[in-house]
Amino acid sequence: MGDSNEDITVTAYSPRYLAAFDALIDAEGGYVNDPKDRGGATKYGVSLRFLKAEGAFDEDGDGFAEFDLDMDGDIDGIDISKLTLADAKTVYAKFFWTRSDAERLARPLGEMVFDQAVNGGLMSARKLLQRALNTCLANVTNAADRPPLLHIDGMLGGGPVQHALDWVLRRPGLGMPSLVIAYRHAAEDRYREIAQRNPSQMRFLNGWVRRAQNLGRWAQ
Repeated sequence: MGDSNEDITVTAYSPRYLAAFDALIDAEGGYVNDPKDRGGATKYGVSLRFLKAEGAFDEDGDGFAEFDLDMDGDIDGIDISKLTLADAKTVYAKFFWTRSDAERLARPLGEMVFDQAVNGGLMSARKLLQRALNTCLANVTNAADRPPLLHIDGMLGGGPVQHALDWVLRRPGLGMPSLVIAYRHAAEDRYREIAQRNPSQMRFLNGWVRRAQNLGRWAQ
């Protein structure tokens, strides 16, 4: 063992991420292969559609995609079924927690954006935040320093979003409580729109609405 030249990689996660991951796994559950689920087979909330798109990279250079877990040259339902909690933790940290900048956002907002990024995609989660901020801004009509309403484009890196966020969080009568409520409502509206556009998804609506209404509660 002392002659081994293999590199040992240790991945460190923040306590905040670990708590968010544990809460997410409680909501997502284990292996499911529902033919009406557009994402395909799913385990721990990681769908086959997502894993095919994002898991086809060979980080360790062994000739196999990282999430080709059975090493047969492709990523399919068998690989989803073989996914471990450790795999899911890596996926969510790499592709959702970091990309959504959840660690930078104040609690419980970061946890809420993370949850919705996992459930509906990063762009959707960012748009929900912009919509929630607009809801809060629209509730104040008599403040000369109120930022303009945001363009809903899912881009959070610019100054206007940060300015609006800072303004809402420090505004008396608004603050984090109002933003949390507005984000939950925006998420619920999105779920209802999905079900209205595609009636086959109506069977998931009650669970989705409960998820929206509970966003961030454990992290407050």
